[in-house]
Amino acid sequence: MAYFLKKTKNKKGLYLQIYESFYDPERGHTAHKSYKPIGYVHELQAKGIDDPISHFKEEVNQLNQDFQTTKNAKKALQISDESPEKLIGYFPLKNINDKLSVKKYIDLMQTATDFRFNVFDMMSSLVYARLVHPCSKSKTYDEVIPKLFETYDFSLNQLYDGLEYIGCEYEKIIEIYNHQIHQLYHFDTSHTYFDCTNFYFEIDKEDDFRKKGPSNCSRSDTSFG
Repeated sequence: MAYFLKKTKNKKGLYLQIYESFYDPERGHTAHKSYKPIGYVHELQAKGIDDPISHFKEEVNQLNQDFQTTKNAKKALQISDESPEKLIGYFPLKNINDKLSVKKYIDLMQTATDFRFNVFDMMSSLVYARLVHPCSKSKTYDEVIPKLFETYDFSLNQLYDGLEYIGCEYEKIIEIYNHQIHQLYHFDTSHTYFDCTNFYFEIDKEDDFRKKGPSNCSRSDTSFG
């Protein structure tokens, strides 16, 4: 759509109107309609407008600029940096995590640091992201965390600082989680499972427990449990 100044000459003089042009999908071509009647040039001059044509051409230019600004603003709302796709498959785990009330203890631990981000929120976002789309920390930060339902506020450098802190304090964090889990759920340790994917056994002969097979470290002389 665009605005233009229409000049119509008749017996009384030159008459000015502001028209708008737009595409009419029913007729399949551009159509025009009156937007604002202005008046006769000689009458406008009598009212103190020395050059009515130039004066209202400026108004038309402003209308077109305002329309373009509004159009760009609407386009910016439709095409933004925030993806409309949201990953919500982690909600059951989030419900458990929230119910454990661990955050208050992690927040208390954080008071001994100078971090300007929340360690618990950062740690939780990594856990949720790992659940819905496991990948590298950098890719997790760039592509997965922005698609989580909640908004998290920390930089990539802060994420690495937070990971270093968690690595140093992981025993305390595990102790907090174990204590809170014990308050709500019964621990059954009658059976314990351990991931042996990266373990190999140096044996001369395979048995029922250890079988010869491919190694993820490209060794051909190892047996895996």
